[in-house]
Amino acid sequence: MKVSSCSATLTLVSLAFALSGCSGFQEASFPAVPAQNSVGTIQGSVFGGHAPIVNAHAFLLEATASGTASTGYAAMAKSLLSANSTATSGSYPVTEDTTAGSVTNGLYYVTSDTQGAFNISGDYSCDIGDPVYLYASGGSPDSSSVINITAISGTISGGNHTYTFTANNLLYTGQSVQFSTSSLGGEWATLNGTTQTVLGTPSTTSFEISTTVAPGTGANTQTGTVASVGAINPAIVNLAMLGVCPSWGNFSTGSTALQWVYMNEVSTTAMAYAMAGFASDSLHIGSSAANATGLQNAAINAANLYNIQGVPLGTTSAGEGHIANQATVAGNGTVPQEELDTVADILAACVDSANTATAASAACHELFTDATSTGTSSGTQPIDTATAAINMAHNPGTANVLALWNLSSSGGVPFAPELTAQPKDFTVAITYNNITAPGSIAIDSGGNAYVPTNSTSGYVTKLSPAGAVLDTSATGGSGFNSVAIDPSGNVFVTAGSSNDLYEYTGSLGAVTGSPWGSTNLNAPTSVAIDSGGSVYVTDGGNSTSIVQKFNNSSSSNPSVSLHASITNNCLTRVSEIALDASNYVWATSSSSNETCRVSNPGGGATFTMNGNPSDPTNIAIDSSGDGWIGAGAQTNLYKFTPSGSGTAYGVINNNAQGGLNQPTWIAIDGGSNVWITNAGSSYALSEFNNAGTAITGSSGYQSGNLDNPSFIAVDAAGDVWIPNKSASTVTEIIGVATPAVTPLSALKPGVRP
Repeated sequence: MKVSSCSATLTLVSLAFALSGCSGFQEASFPAVPAQNSVGTIQGSVFGGHAPIVNAHAFLLEATASGTASTGYAAMAKSLLSANSTATSGSYPVTEDTTAGSVTNGLYYVTSDTQGAFNISGDYSCDIGDPVYLYASGGSPDSSSVINITAISGTISGGNHTYTFTANNLLYTGQSVQFSTSSLGGEWATLNGTTQTVLGTPSTTSFEISTTVAPGTGANTQTGTVASVGAINPAIVNLAMLGVCPSWGNFSTGSTALQWVYMNEVSTTAMAYAMAGFASDSLHIGSSAANATGLQNAAINAANLYNIQGVPLGTTSAGEGHIANQATVAGNGTVPQEELDTVADILAACVDSANTATAASAACHELFTDATSTGTSSGTQPIDTATAAINMAHNPGTANVLALWNLSSSGGVPFAPELTAQPKDFTVAITYNNITAPGSIAIDSGGNAYVPTNSTSGYVTKLSPAGAVLDTSATGGSGFNSVAIDPSGNVFVTAGSSNDLYEYTGSLGAVTGSPWGSTNLNAPTSVAIDSGGSVYVTDGGNSTSIVQKFNNSSSSNPSVSLHASITNNCLTRVSEIALDASNYVWATSSSSNETCRVSNPGGGATFTMNGNPSDPTNIAIDSSGDGWIGAGAQTNLYKFTPSGSGTAYGVINNNAQGGLNQPTWIAIDGGSNVWITNAGSSYALSEFNNAGTAITGSSGYQSGNLDNPSFIAVDAAGDVWIPNKSASTVTEIIGVATPAVTPLSALKPGVRP
């Protein structure tokens, strides 16, 4: 492994990252990083596996937040280069793609040189707040710009000449090579300036060509040089997320200045997973105007997975190479480096292969056959490696996608460490550490996660959308368990052991008058908030059949008072509650196996169910107003309509589906898909669509290191957040879900923002 010594610094300003650069890569040398150029300049290099990509077209694109939920998501990215963009070097002219039928036809690009380097400079500017990314397509993977030949031998058969060259590196079958002018002498000089194709299976020190060019006459000079040109591989697309466009509109000045951007299959994988909730392919990435925050947060997630400036975060040695991070930007999260490297190696198998527009390589054929839009043989096949990675992120547990693991070790592994055994799924999960005894979790409108600690002296931790610890509240009551966010961002937490309702500001500051209580508040277990800010609290230890309702001014200086009690016999010792868009209260009681829906504030029941589900979980409301409830004692999943018509899912012919095993907590994403944590089966995560069909396989998703999960929530970036009570960690599964409206008090369940 070639490494070099360097260091990394990092800053988080205006939702964008600035990281220092460094040279070095496994088994390859990157071009030297030059001095910064004019405003607007973005310099970098694009590599495929071990080698630079020569003649790649590098586009500068922007994922926009525009349109509605039906038109903004997966909209065509905006190109930021134009004919007016200038270059500081004649080697990098701005060119318009005029190729008929090209997916980038009409967009402007610059071309990578023999070292894979490119230079974007001049007049570009980005739209403040929108994520900006690089898209490099085509080109040829080049093992080295210059190959030194030490010996040549030749044979002739039927007028065709076969030459065998001993050289300083290995080429691949089908790669094109061009012999440098006047580099060969004597009888071999006739090859000078010609372009030929590598034959057969090259050895570690030699390659062959077959041509009608016959040797000349003269002394047998057996040394020379050759430029490895390589056949254009149209399947190559590498991506790199630069970050969110800062207020000054470029990435060359201020705290977001980029020194050098390193694009490869790892940067592609990181961006594909981070932006999966907003992308249909590598060119169609965007959100509705209402979800600009979710789109920004997704872009920030990409920086947690890969450092585009070269040094993997969290590595023990500064020159580890351009692989996935081990730690998050803030340093408190663990990144699945081996898994990300493995997905990158899967892509690299296609990139490094002899794939052309007319003849698909075996590696590219397998990648595109398995990484379809659905992850099954019936889905639409991608045409480029980046879209294949996005499809893998969309379908991380299908059998076809899992079979792609074989590609990761099919050639020389360019990114290591990688997985040594086939995973159960390809979900990408970050684990945030040192969150003591986490209880539930709630997401606010900015994507921040609030996690109460369930201990004798409870407190709340606020995590940023990137998992950094932003604030910690003062300690409060005993047995903090349930948390909810009101429309103004205030935080309400139940203290089950001290019989109180605590309130904090969005920055977890104290609120005058908190904690709130009442004579009837006894062992509260759950809190929910409506769109007007009123707060509903269970009396989990009380037999008086009530849910407490508190008025709340829902402002930065809230005023909270006891309003009324919602009373019904089905509300005895309620464990969990939820509110639907009609402001009805749904409740479950695990002690009495009862589920009901009651009016607010009257308390009249629209339905009451007893015994089914047995040991009911929390309730999650979907876009149709139906309530989903797990049956922990039955290993089953129930859906109830507002009128009480119930359907059981999750078990077919006595076989649990989707990895269900003692379901514990449920959340609904923006596509009305149902997400369930489980107490059994290695705490697997299950996913069902709204028709009750399992999306996850029999093992569920198990890549998140879940350990006694204590709740589940989905954010506006499409990430799934799960506190792990026994491990004192919080898991964030990146880009696996459909973006959802937050907080839940918006009462817009099951739809995208």
